[in-house]
Amino acid sequence: MPDSNARSSIADTFTKLLRLNLAGGPPLVTHEQLMAESEAHIARIARKGFSPEQQVATQILANPTDFRSWEAEHERLMAAVARPNRIAVQARALLSTAFSLVHRRALFEYLRGHALRGTGRRDLIQHFHGQKSYSQAVVTEHSNYLRSSASLICAEHFGTTILVHQAFGSPFRRYEHLYAEYFRSYCDSYLTPQSKTEDVSDSMRALLPHLKRDVLDVRTRLLAMPATAPPGAPSRR
Repeated sequence: MPDSNARSSIADTFTKLLRLNLAGGPPLVTHEQLMAESEAHIARIARKGFSPEQQVATQILANPTDFRSWEAEHERLMAAVARPNRIAVQARALLSTAFSLVHRRALFEYLRGHALRGTGRRDLIQHFHGQKSYSQAVVTEHSNYLRSSASLICAEHFGTTILVHQAFGSPFRRYEHLYAEYFRSYCDSYLTPQSKTEDVSDSMRALLPHLKRDVLDVRTRLLAMPATAPPGAPSRR
């Protein structure tokens, strides 16, 4: 009967075989690879310059509680990315994850970019958070922003390195800007005072369906773009 070391070796070999694309090309990217490279990349960004990305990485790493929260959430996201059994599908899963991260941090970015104060700020927070206390909701949004931004930093890095997809880079930047414009218009429309003329209010609301359609169209086109294998690797599509 094989000893335990032999059984372990056989099991490890079988696991590695399952991760191979038998049609040719490099092995799939594993959950463990994504997590290890994520932590290494965040550490690299924290040491680099004074960019917004560096500030996010520094804040995540500076607080053990924030880091553990991000790590647990990011681990779930990367598990979903690693799950498909084709690398092109993994790349599309990564892109879908990146879209969701853009959406999750939109409210905090709006609040920060518009210096909203007083009743308007409270009304908007309540609109998205319901009956949760104002102070708790603001803390939640800031935490969401940090975690989502850190994960997005990693996703965009993967999208141009180990899980290459043509949508990352300039096309993805366009989606970010378009979604920010849609979200800004939505919030501005919600906050339009009743004292404004009906024409202004109506025109703002009439614009929203068109902006939303533009966002959905761009998202659909980006998801339809082919993933591309790493340089030098055989095509897997």
